[in-house]
Amino acid sequence: MRKALFSAVLVLLATTVSAFHLKVQGVVTDHLTREPLEGVLVRIYKDGRKISAETTGPGGRYYAVLENHHEYVVRFSGNGLATKSFTVATQGLEWQGEDGQKTLTVEMTMVEQLTGVDLSVFDLPMGRARFEPATGLTTWDTEYDRSIRGQVEEAMGLWWRRMHETAALEQAVRRD
Repeated sequence: MRKALFSAVLVLLATTVSAFHLKVQGVVTDHLTREPLEGVLVRIYKDGRKISAETTGPGGRYYAVLENHHEYVVRFSGNGLATKSFTVATQGLEWQGEDGQKTLTVEMTMVEQLTGVDLSVFDLPMGRARFEPATGLTTWDTEYDRSIRGQVEEAMGLWWRRMHETAALEQAVRRD
């Protein structure tokens, strides 16, 4: 009797706790203008295998619903643009019951590839998120963010310098 009562309580608890799933969405924008970019390729990799490849439409929007218990890479690329990505781990406890959905919104700003500027730092994920299915909470790895910040700032400093040089050169050509 005691064992049956304990089992019944566990079943009731399991059916009242929600298991959350994660929807990743956002807008892809141009770094200079902050305008949405249409036609950027957004690829989703689950546990190292490509599962989706879609382009952003008008408004630069993208979205994907991620399954629990996997490692994801969301990678953005386009003609003449530096490729960027972020990762999401959806590992953790999951209770059976009603399904809920949480949303993670990530704006990805894209920069133009410029001759003579090494943007290989963007081959690294620009952020690492962890989603906990049992609670629906998403956290970012701030230690990782700190570890790459200097490299990103250095690359963007070189990028801006090159942009100013190019603009000055174009202006000089127009005057002649």
